[in-house]
Amino acid sequence: MNNKSQMKELLTQYKNGEVTEEDMMKKLMVKQQLPHRPYFRTTKSRAIALYGVRRDPIVLYRQQWLRLSNVFSGGKKCVFNKFFFNEVEEKTKEEEVNDLLGDEKTENLE
Repeated sequence: MNNKSQMKELLTQYKNGEVTEEDMMKKLMVKQQLPHRPYFRTTKSRAIALYGVRRDPIVLYRQQWLRLSNVFSGGKKCVFNKFFFNEVEEKTKEEEVNDLLGDEKTENLE
């Protein structure tokens, strides 16, 4: 039985008084289910979208995903674990900028 025939049957039941409005609305509500395993896709603008973590996809460009992957690399001493387990080190502004930019050279921030 396809959706169209189910909808017709539900409407006839509602017209005949067999189904209340509340019951009809409950049957019509479709719950969105997240996939069991997150997955990636490339968008038209060549960005990379992550599906399955939340209702809307998380869309970042390639360089942004690479920066994010650097945060998670390093095992127990990675930036992610340090942040969530309150082992954050005090850094100067220059060190923070160097960490964010990676290998790129920075000029004087003043």
